[in-house]
Amino acid sequence: MDASICAGLAIAEWLTVSSLRGSIQPSYSPIKTVLILFVAQYLAIKYYRIFLYHRYFSPFRHLPGPIDNHFFFGQAFNLIKADSPPELYVKWMKQFPDAPVIRYLTFANTEVLVCNSLNSFKDVLQTNCYSFHKPDRWRRMMVEITGKGVLSLEDEEHRLHRKMLAGVFSAVNVRKLEPVFQTKTKELNAVLNDAVSSREKGNHGVIDCTEVFSKATLDIVGVTVLGAELANLKTVNDPSQRQNTKAQAKEHYTFHDAYEIIFAQSFIGKILFFSNAFVPTRWLPVEANREFAFATSWLKEILTKLIHERTREVKEARRSGKYESLKKDSRDLLSFIVEESMPGAPAEGIPEENFLGHLLQFMAAGHATSADTLSWSVYTMATNHQIQDTLRNEISELASRKPDLSFSDIDSLPYLNNFIKEILRLYAPSTSHHRQAGVDMTVDGVFVPKGTTFDIVPAVPMLNPAIWGDDVEVADPTRWDRLTPDQMSPYAFEAFSNGPRMCIGKSYAMMEIKIILVGLIRRFRFLKVEKPFTIENPGFALRPNGLEVGLERIAD
Repeated sequence: MDASICAGLAIAEWLTVSSLRGSIQPSYSPIKTVLILFVAQYLAIKYYRIFLYHRYFSPFRHLPGPIDNHFFFGQAFNLIKADSPPELYVKWMKQFPDAPVIRYLTFANTEVLVCNSLNSFKDVLQTNCYSFHKPDRWRRMMVEITGKGVLSLEDEEHRLHRKMLAGVFSAVNVRKLEPVFQTKTKELNAVLNDAVSSREKGNHGVIDCTEVFSKATLDIVGVTVLGAELANLKTVNDPSQRQNTKAQAKEHYTFHDAYEIIFAQSFIGKILFFSNAFVPTRWLPVEANREFAFATSWLKEILTKLIHERTREVKEARRSGKYESLKKDSRDLLSFIVEESMPGAPAEGIPEENFLGHLLQFMAAGHATSADTLSWSVYTMATNHQIQDTLRNEISELASRKPDLSFSDIDSLPYLNNFIKEILRLYAPSTSHHRQAGVDMTVDGVFVPKGTTFDIVPAVPMLNPAIWGDDVEVADPTRWDRLTPDQMSPYAFEAFSNGPRMCIGKSYAMMEIKIILVGLIRRFRFLKVEKPFTIENPGFALRPNGLEVGLERIAD
């Protein structure tokens, strides 16, 4: 935009000066004159935007925010160096507890506002939801991972696709997936049992939570989203079957390999990934870019192939009169969208790029967030045995009366329900959402002009001591039995976001997590965290790296 404005001004200025000179011979050629004018004005505008605007002219210059800024990168380096993605946001929230919004600077001193008060969350997520859009920088960064699915769509297009997808994620349809969750939980228990059996001494083993649970949940979304068995869990205790996560021959590549590249990039890869939001970096001929490009292109190629195959299957079933039987048996998202795209169906004519985008988004978010929540659940039980014992006692008491627990039974366990909400509060699986104002508006009393970017960080309200008390960072499932008015606000609990764009897979995730946790707690005792670990940062998920937990079998 600035370049276009400066180019237009330079040409207009040259034409004006030329018409006034008359017969006077100009010192420079027209091209050279226009180029000099363009460069001078472009540099002047950039100097104003980068070094003067935020300090002297911005309507946000009086808002509270961190002041330990780099002269050009603002807080970008501090955010990268933090121990976890939400760490600095939580620090600023505690530093400015009464501010409705907080301002910080990022690359080229670009201003970003952070929702801080409950009302600011409500105004952005609910009241003005469709007046905000995904920022351009978010799209540049995420488009290779998310495609053009429901998460990326805006306005009426978002409403239509969400309405189409709402059916498959309704509570009634999610309940139909219970056998899948139960079966995969048994497979996961077998993997943990093998981890214990493989130890030479004692009756305990060690698991890498991130590896085990990401493979388990990826196997689950393989069935529920694609209708395919991915069999990632089989590689956990068998090194001979493990694949190298670096780019390799396509015939040996797996979904887990691809998502390891995406969610656990090298430090250089992370820098390139997040820098791409501001300046193009994906063209650089470095290994991290080659691995990322291979992973994302492989995912798109495989998913596109599955779309075509499933479409042919459904069309053939319709021609042969077997469509109703096929429709009755299908439980996966891929089959659902194919069926909805048939002639006369609600999603007839859905563009393939949207179809692919939906699959990309549900494959990524559907397994990563649940896996991280399971990892943090096990971490909490391993470090707080009282909580673990209370959970096991509640489950055992119910199982003594009804050994074969259905989801309806599991869903009735109050302490388990409180425990999962407490884990989600302490360790929000999604670290931030990003929105850009499409019109001028007011957010909790602060005037916000069009184009303003907001960071919506779930940890800000969920780790706010003014809302949750001085023990805000202590795991206490019982707090959910004595909520205050502020704690009961939907905007105090942002694990699934809120408003018209809240997580469409909430019911799916809660059912999956509950069934898996009950299966684990009934059969294993989590003893301790074996060694220090880190949290992936920069990152868009709260993903523990190297979280190894010791466990032992519980006698039947």
